[in-house]
Amino acid sequence: MNGFDRRVARTRRLLIDALIKLIVEDGYDAVTIRGIVKKADVNRSTFYLHFRDKQDILNYMENEVLSELAAAIRNPNYTYESALWDYKILKRPIQSAIALFEHVEKYASLYRTILVEKDFRARVTQVTSTELFSFLPNELEVAFVSNGIIGLILYWLENGMKETVTEMSLWLTRFSLSRFSDVSDRLYVTFGSSFRS
Repeated sequence: MNGFDRRVARTRRLLIDALIKLIVEDGYDAVTIRGIVKKADVNRSTFYLHFRDKQDILNYMENEVLSELAAAIRNPNYTYESALWDYKILKRPIQSAIALFEHVEKYASLYRTILVEKDFRARVTQVTSTELFSFLPNELEVAFVSNGIIGLILYWLENGMKETVTEMSLWLTRFSLSRFSDVSDRLYVTFGSSFRS
């Protein structure tokens, strides 16, 4: 990366960080471009070199955060059997669960503020669903687990993140590996073979 690219990346980072701080402090609706450039300590013309408007910087920030989330939870070597071995024998949580909660912890203030927004929540659910499709057999199970993960994240954030990342990861792992098969069996009994197809 040459000097110009580093300056561009640094300026974008300043603007994104300013946006995040303002969303957390005042809510998205109260954020203005003037507030963003003041918080970032850059000129208004600098903002327009990087973004068209407030919605453009919000979309960029959300895409950046969601890309980071997807990268954090992606584990191409994950299998149910390897996760079960790690948990039962080594007492370790699923690596993707640790990465998920570390990511949420890093952006806790932002997630606490905007995860309740329908559009952003749907995008987070989509990211988790995409990753879950690699090892869950059907859409119903993916929908159930991905929405459960969002609920678990909201619970953790709304209750002051009293549990550590490891504790949350172990809980999610324990549920996913030992409880999910029980839930899946109960849903199968209730809804029939269409649940597992």
